[in-house]
Amino acid sequence: MCAARFSLSLLLVLLCLQPVEAQKGRTRSRNVGIGTLSGNRLVHQELKLSDEQKAALKKAASEVRAAVKAAQGLEEQERSRKNREATQKLRAAIASTCDDKQQKRLFQIEIQYTSGSWMLMRKELSSVLKLTKEQRKQIREVSRIMQGKVRKLRESRTDENRRDVQSKVNALLAQGRRDAVKLLTEEQQKNWKAASGKAFELWPAKKKNKKNKKKKNKKKKKTE
Repeated sequence: MCAARFSLSLLLVLLCLQPVEAQKGRTRSRNVGIGTLSGNRLVHQELKLSDEQKAALKKAASEVRAAVKAAQGLEEQERSRKNREATQKLRAAIASTCDDKQQKRLFQIEIQYTSGSWMLMRKELSSVLKLTKEQRKQIREVSRIMQGKVRKLRESRTDENRRDVQSKVNALLAQGRRDAVKLLTEEQQKNWKAASGKAFELWPAKKKNKKNKKKKNKKKKKTE
């Protein structure tokens, strides 16, 4: 049981590290940590936060990212403990800053923008999914297997292959999520899908610059 809890906690830590690696490699994955989401401008707009709330979440998100970065050189267990503490502190800040409606929407966005099987075990979903003891055991096993594969990949990471490794990590976590969802009954899968709420676009497509469009049209006319 202790090993299972540690495995799940380690996956949570890996998720917290995800935004840092994504930024370095300039990759965009569906696996974005709460530290990034809680400080994102578009998320703030979606939650309809006041200026005071925005400032509070930005400060809390900045602190957790700094804590995660500072813990990177520590031994695995100590790093895991430090990151858990930082994430717990951030979630406490979210709870004290946002109202119930805002917290619910943020959690829906978190479901949409995280990978890995561990999300199905979140306490916020316990009354929604109503997992059986056997399902919990199977999901923990999926988490344990994926956690081992992710650890091996990260150990092989160098400056040259960083982006490739991160891409493989993203794929593994996404596969872990799919494997875990397959363990749900049809009714549970419907409830799981509903729990993510309305689709949210964290990286909306950029609108074409009207001036550039006009310039292109003028060039076309001249060549004609």
